[in-house]
Amino acid sequence: MENKQLVQTGTFDLQNLLLKVLRYWYWVLASLILALIAAFLVNRYTVPSFEVSSSVMIVKPVEQGASASALLYGDEMFQGSRGLTNESVLIKTKELVKQTLEKLDFDVSYFQQGTIKLTEVYKALSPFTVSFDTASTNVPYGVLFKVTPSENGAYTLSTENLHLNKLIGAKNFISERPYNINGFRFTVTLKHDNAGDIPNELLFRINNPDDLAGSYAGRLDVSPMQGGASALILKMGGTTPEKEKEFLNAHMETYRENNLYIKNSNAINTLEFIDEQLQQISDSLYFIESRLEDFKKSNAKINISREGNQFAQQLTQLEESKSLLLVNQKYYDYLRTYLRQGKALDKLVVPSNLGIQDPVLNSLIGNIIELQSEVETLSQQDIQSNPIVANQLRVKRQQVSDLSSNILENLRNIEAANEIAIRELNSRIGQASGQLQKLPTAERQLINIQRLYNLSENLYVFLMEKRAEAGIAKAANTSDVTILSEAYVSAQTAPNTSKNYITAFILGLALPIGLIFLKDFFNNKVSNQEDIKRLTTLPILGMVGHNKKDTSSLIDQSPKSAMAEAFRTVRSNLRFMTNAENSSGKIFVITSSISGEGKTFSAKNLAYIFSISGERTILINADMRKPNNNTDFGVTSRIGLSNYLAGYTALDDVVHLTIQENLFILPSGDIPPNPSELLLNKRMEELLNRLRREFDYIIIDTPPVGILSDGLELMQLSDANIFMVRQDYTMKSFLTNIQHQNESGKIRNTAILFNDVDYRKLNYGYGYGYGYGYGYYSDDLEQQPWYKQFKF
Repeated sequence: MENKQLVQTGTFDLQNLLLKVLRYWYWVLASLILALIAAFLVNRYTVPSFEVSSSVMIVKPVEQGASASALLYGDEMFQGSRGLTNESVLIKTKELVKQTLEKLDFDVSYFQQGTIKLTEVYKALSPFTVSFDTASTNVPYGVLFKVTPSENGAYTLSTENLHLNKLIGAKNFISERPYNINGFRFTVTLKHDNAGDIPNELLFRINNPDDLAGSYAGRLDVSPMQGGASALILKMGGTTPEKEKEFLNAHMETYRENNLYIKNSNAINTLEFIDEQLQQISDSLYFIESRLEDFKKSNAKINISREGNQFAQQLTQLEESKSLLLVNQKYYDYLRTYLRQGKALDKLVVPSNLGIQDPVLNSLIGNIIELQSEVETLSQQDIQSNPIVANQLRVKRQQVSDLSSNILENLRNIEAANEIAIRELNSRIGQASGQLQKLPTAERQLINIQRLYNLSENLYVFLMEKRAEAGIAKAANTSDVTILSEAYVSAQTAPNTSKNYITAFILGLALPIGLIFLKDFFNNKVSNQEDIKRLTTLPILGMVGHNKKDTSSLIDQSPKSAMAEAFRTVRSNLRFMTNAENSSGKIFVITSSISGEGKTFSAKNLAYIFSISGERTILINADMRKPNNNTDFGVTSRIGLSNYLAGYTALDDVVHLTIQENLFILPSGDIPPNPSELLLNKRMEELLNRLRREFDYIIIDTPPVGILSDGLELMQLSDANIFMVRQDYTMKSFLTNIQHQNESGKIRNTAILFNDVDYRKLNYGYGYGYGYGYGYYSDDLEQQPWYKQFKF
């Protein structure tokens, strides 16, 4: 026989899988129907959830901590920038959400119990409302109360909280009447006096403000608008879209008001700072003005001389220079105190705003303000659930601390230089004051009073100008936030009807197909002819269907039965396997791997098929360890092969004619202690040579080769060997083993007989070959019960 390369056992055979799926179509259909029913129930009883969307545009985001002092020193007012990421964090903060909820009446949630599910009802649609005193000493947050209306506006309350249920379970309440239960002051208002107008159970729950704010902040999604626009998309999911729309609209308004408050608070802080300085300057100016007026009344004829004017101008210039250095010194003192107290650095006054042009100090202050802004942004995020953000925040805070130390070190050097300049100016002022002492006393006093008055008046005018600018800026302030679209329902997120049906359809198909695949993948037994072809190169001699009769012998069955035709096919194939030119009898050895694969059954029926064609046939029961029962062929003698090989009887005494013409049987005989040695005896070879001369066909039923070696020895003497494989019984490893023996030359001229085949399990459907299942054989004329058509 020509060997062919084996197909790998692990190869995935899609066609084989599809054919098996078609064979079990009823399981696939049942799974699909159940999955679709499950999808229908999910769609029917899932509480609908919706996505509500809105959008805002940030025209010019502002820096919340802009310095109020910047106005006084020429810095551009209320300038700053904040990225959309920072704005997203601000919108989602729990504090801002809490401000929104304070505007809304979300303290109480209302529910109606349906047939299966509990549904939240928006307040406007609820058949009752609940109001309560938030200052109550014992508000039952999170407790679900059941309201049961009765006639004439009365109702009762109940809850699963055992303590509260004892207090309210036995009481009758009246609509719109306030009550105090254990420190909880509340009022329930029923919208219908007739209890029959309310078909379902009514429930309500008091919401904890902090928990409610956390819930809304967590469900709020903020993302940048696509296309690079300076705008944000706000989304929120929930089961009550009207309620979510009201929240989003109110929250956008709260965000806009907060933005305007930030800008106005800067202007207000600036005005307060200027008013405080003006009050001090105003008092000083009024006092000096009074002194100047009194002095002029007392000395009406005194005028300042030309020399006095020169001295006064020189002294004024020196004092103006000194005042700038003193202002610088005050800023250095302010900066040191500010850094050491750890105040919010985003409100720190930049030195350049005061005319301090030290490049190193200005750079350090700018860097620390920028770092502090990043710290504030990171602090608004959820640090506990995000270790990366927590680590970034820790690093930024350390950088702020290090930079603060550098600024303090640099400040000591700047202060030392500033003190030297002040001492120099004090020396020059002292010299100028000495020259002023040469003037007459009255003129000198007038010059001093006039000089102080001019200095105070100029500072007062400067502050009034800045105050007017701050007032104008405050009046002109508008929010940088523009609401692009009011909240609207953008999508229904649950149940997703089409997605659920598609998922159910896929799962309904995938589950049975997957189980069929796994069943086939982990099946270690031979199921069909494709398994045989993958595991061995031995040809398939034929296939014998499952025997539905009570008898196992063809002698008791119709000659037109499918089983008889199957053995006729085997008979024809065996003739092709052997040399027809040789006139001596042909020896066929029938063996298997283990017991129960139909070896004896096939040997008997094959011998019968040969005999009915008019050819002398003998069946040898060579399995002496397990004697066969041949009574169905009319042979009852127990004397057989073992007795002959042991030399206790003659051949004529052990060869028995059966009730079938031309068919003889040589029983196995008594069970010997040494069956293997008897089969290897020369008498066995002589027996076969003699039988070749007397019979046309010798069929030998041998022991299983997977257990004993007896059959292998007889297979060397045969003309053809038949290896039995039983469907869903023979292990695949047995086929691998017989293939190895074939490749090693231990067996030859061997073919496989596929036995006990259920043709419905084969890959080509419910019919096999010619006629089976279509009334061709007598078996097909029998009516098959409908339930037997479903076999897994």
